[in-house]
Amino acid sequence: MSSPKPETVEVSPHGGRLIDRVLRGDALGEAQARASSLKRISFNARMMSDLELLAVGAYSPLEGFMGAADYRAVLREMRLANGLPWTLPITLAVRRAAADELREGEEIALVTPWEEPIGILHLEERVPYDGREEARLVYGTDDPRHPGASYQLTRGDVLLAGPVDLIARPRLKGFEPYRLDPADARARFRKLGWRTVVGFQSQQPMHRAHEYIQKCALEPLDGLFIHPLVGQTKLDELPSEVRVRCYQVLVEQYYPTNRVVLAVFPGAMRYAGPRETLFHALVRKNYGCTHFIVGREYAGIESAFAPVTVDQMFRAFAPEELGIVPLFFDATFYCRRCETVTSPKTCPHGSQDRVALSSAAVRELLGRGELMPTEVARPEVAEILRNWVRGTDVAVGPPTAPAAPPVAPADAPKETKAQRAERLKRAVNPWEQLEAIRRFAREGYQSIPAAWLNTYFRWWGVYTQGDGIGAVGGKGGEGKAVPSFMVRIRIPNGQLFSHQLRMIARFAERSARGQADITVRENVQLHWVPIEDLPDLLESLWRSGLTTMGTCGDVTRNVTGCPLAGVDSDELVDASPLVQAATRMLNGNPDFYNLPRKYKITITGCRAWCSYPEINDIGMTAVRQPASGEVGFSVRVGGGLSTTPHLAVRLGAFVHSNQALPVVRGITEIFRDSDVLRQDREKARLKFLFLQHGWTAERFQEELERRVGFSLDPAVAEEPPDDVYRDHVGIHGQKQDGYVYAGVAVLRGRLTADQMRTVADLADRYGTGELRTTTMQNLLILNVRRPQSEALARELEAAGLRLQASPFWRGTIACTGTEFCKLALTETKGFARWLVEEMEARMPGFDQHLKIHVTGCPNSCGQHWIADLGIEGKKTKVEGTLVDAYYFCVGGAVGQHQRTARPIGYRVPATEVPDAIERLLRAYLAERRNGDSFRHFAAGHTDEELRSFLAGQAAAAVGRDASPGRPPHGVDG
Repeated sequence: MSSPKPETVEVSPHGGRLIDRVLRGDALGEAQARASSLKRISFNARMMSDLELLAVGAYSPLEGFMGAADYRAVLREMRLANGLPWTLPITLAVRRAAADELREGEEIALVTPWEEPIGILHLEERVPYDGREEARLVYGTDDPRHPGASYQLTRGDVLLAGPVDLIARPRLKGFEPYRLDPADARARFRKLGWRTVVGFQSQQPMHRAHEYIQKCALEPLDGLFIHPLVGQTKLDELPSEVRVRCYQVLVEQYYPTNRVVLAVFPGAMRYAGPRETLFHALVRKNYGCTHFIVGREYAGIESAFAPVTVDQMFRAFAPEELGIVPLFFDATFYCRRCETVTSPKTCPHGSQDRVALSSAAVRELLGRGELMPTEVARPEVAEILRNWVRGTDVAVGPPTAPAAPPVAPADAPKETKAQRAERLKRAVNPWEQLEAIRRFAREGYQSIPAAWLNTYFRWWGVYTQGDGIGAVGGKGGEGKAVPSFMVRIRIPNGQLFSHQLRMIARFAERSARGQADITVRENVQLHWVPIEDLPDLLESLWRSGLTTMGTCGDVTRNVTGCPLAGVDSDELVDASPLVQAATRMLNGNPDFYNLPRKYKITITGCRAWCSYPEINDIGMTAVRQPASGEVGFSVRVGGGLSTTPHLAVRLGAFVHSNQALPVVRGITEIFRDSDVLRQDREKARLKFLFLQHGWTAERFQEELERRVGFSLDPAVAEEPPDDVYRDHVGIHGQKQDGYVYAGVAVLRGRLTADQMRTVADLADRYGTGELRTTTMQNLLILNVRRPQSEALARELEAAGLRLQASPFWRGTIACTGTEFCKLALTETKGFARWLVEEMEARMPGFDQHLKIHVTGCPNSCGQHWIADLGIEGKKTKVEGTLVDAYYFCVGGAVGQHQRTARPIGYRVPATEVPDAIERLLRAYLAERRNGDSFRHFAAGHTDEELRSFLAGQAAAAVGRDASPGRPPHGVDG
């Protein structure tokens, strides 16, 4: 049985009695009536706050402005005339001319600058005053650059002394709910049962060091009294409403509600160094505090002129004289190795591991317009400060009841993911924040704020890398991240040069564990990149003619095109100059940094449509005008896959070559300005104008023509490609006589640094140094003289790179998977290699074109919706253990026979996928007639029949699970 709690014992006010000079009732009415006939002295903000604090007892034992004896004793001995410790003079200075009009024994009305009476002074003394002397004794300097000294030098020539009465409260700028007089604070502490209370004062922005020392002080004590100053401060200090809002959010979200009281202190800052620190401690004693926090910053006071340190100041008095216990804290910082806020007393690590935590650092970051790292400030605090910097009003709400958890008001619904994303994008154009990335590299991963990790880095082609477990290792459908990054390199139209590939290989070896992946959008991406290497990587890419900008984020992604542009003997036109021009128009352009979501464009002049216009937001394909023979473009809009596949809608327009860029810009503006697409992150792609908002091709074209300012010619007939391979694997002739290109089948798109260097060297030796990446994750070497093609083939094969490959090797695509992606459910890259090896061993004679796309989750980064066999990552239990599994979608196609693959209700553990595919393909071979493709076979069978082929017997349908979380932000190539 617990012992009864000791009876609450309050600390005595300074001097033994809590002063109360606030007039009430009849006395108040009489004083207000009397004030109108009295001589007047106009008060400024600092004088008004002193009047209030005198009257409510915060300055106990003072009952009014100091007379000569107290004033002289405080200046020289830091005591009142009766010997009680007191460090700052509380005085009322006026010009000599005004003082000459007054007589001792008179009552003087004290009024605001707008002539409203707020108090009465019972004048007892007029004392000669030397502001310069006070400045030297109190502040240690009479230099007018010191804010306290400057004030003293301009106050006046005579001090007026005597008791005061308060007849009206000065307005407190919306802080009324947080106004607590000393008597009120003591009553609050009694109600909470606190016997020991530690006070904290600051006029600085709240940072993690403040929180650290507050919670350290709270551990052995009953309660914490957070009492920020909201009176007059220097002009360069943060507004009090911003600071109090920060405290309010922290108290509500990070402190136990029954152990913290937040109130405001209406006093003005003197900037008097250690003298003021002790003064603040004595004042908090009057509010009922038994202890007072003394941090390194001395409550943010400039201490350069102070003749003593703050601990020497407190030691100058006997503890029983002060009656309040100072709690001294050393300099605090965030230690990256300790992974916490700490101090030299407990942290053994050096300065290289330490992130400085100070109000000066906060002000510097704000001054540069940079985001607060989470090690410097809580994300909620950082967001409040950012809102203030960008001009958003910061309102202070009512305090939370001390004994109850905070409850969000009914009229303030929780911010949605879309609202948060839009707010962050409006606040910052990440393309203008390169210096922030350089700073993160200097200060380390721990310095990176959440807004950068989760949002802004993507605009630079950078996103956080998963821990190898995937979505099941985290919460809310997203796994945990490691302190490394994926970096995606933009390669418009897949056009790459040997020196660029060598540079990528060098960084892959240095910073990405020796490998890189070609993506389904012709990019190259690295993994495991540490923040320290990122600026060097970005700058090296720029010097080589490449960039990472815009390969992730809510922007125009890499603009793709036919990798054979300019060399394909059958192409209608080389469209690569348009791809490059569209890239220059949109990427890095501040007009297009904030789109509703990712945005994908392809422009191709080939007949095979190898860059998949059917699944892009804009797909422009070359077409010939029959009447004139002119080559222009058809336009498709609104294509996309993810969890809701939609094949692009063709507009009824023939776009002349000189209209292509205006049309691309116009469509992009339609997307950018569609506010309806910014309401839900899962429905923010261009395709949802057609899927959910009633748009038709006609309506879209009408809006497009309004945007571009001209009418488009009617569409002409086109010839979508029939069943064709679009992978460009093998050695094939170019349009240039005597030259060929070599298409390397890169399984899963993965290359080692050595393979990249080998390919770059071969491109130089056998070709012109020109390379191309493809949407099938392959790599091409261009401009090889035909007689040298056999020698090139031998060297490629010796490097483990295939020019001749099985349909399984050529047709298999794999997304990133759990190896690096936080949203994936299954591992895909290793699985894809194993699957190909299994199928090659099981069916060595299989020679039909077959696209097998492996995607690690329903979000379709592996494009399983357009594959002959699309297998979608799931989880299933086998003997009580959760294992990787795959769900089958069959019969996807693009071109002339475009359709999305059919989910057929069949799911098996990953280890059984080769068995299922083998059974299905053998059924196909057994039925094939007249060279029918697998697509024909799939289209000729029901879901039940296909499921039975896969299972080897009749099998009940299994439901396709919903997406495990939101669609990924930039992990789809």
